[in-house]
Amino acid sequence: MLSSNIGRFQFFFYSVAISIAESIAVTLCVLATIGFTGLVNSKPGPSRESLTLVSLVVMMVFALARANITWRRGNDADLSKWLLVPYIVFLALFAVLQAATLLIYDFKTGSANTGLGIFSLASFGLWFRICLASSKGRSFDPDAFLRAEGYGEVPGNRSRPAATASASARPSMASAPAIAIPRGPSNGGAIVFGKRGRA
Repeated sequence: MLSSNIGRFQFFFYSVAISIAESIAVTLCVLATIGFTGLVNSKPGPSRESLTLVSLVVMMVFALARANITWRRGNDADLSKWLLVPYIVFLALFAVLQAATLLIYDFKTGSANTGLGIFSLASFGLWFRICLASSKGRSFDPDAFLRAEGYGEVPGNRSRPAATASASARPSMASAPAIAIPRGPSNGGAIVFGKRGRA
């Protein structure tokens, strides 16, 4: 799974799909535990431990999915591991911080977590760099190109298409033996038909 490569458009759409699925999954976690009303009215601390634990497990699963597509994108673009590994670590830490935010956030004061916001911007910057990286060049394979164009292969000679072999098998007009055309007696440049005249 990690050995296959994905391009920039696939990476983009996979990332969007994972984000949407994660949002839906976390919403279901809230509804299955204390509900949105209980979350807003509850105090930070032990009353949210069940929600935090379930949300952490779900977020880590989606962090692994993001790490998977990131590594495959890195293989396609030949990105440095010094870029991929920190981003994957950021994904895991971001999932932990998000789950911790559900545990300690106070909806009555509405205080924003500045550190989480900066961490989120840094992660997005790395994601943007990975997404826009150009795919590495691939070596040209003439056999693959000819097969893609619809030409077959000559048995015993993999470098020549079958169409070339069939063309070379036909006798050329230049090498064909000349056919003698019989000529009759000339009479002013015209051919005389009928019986030969008496001398």
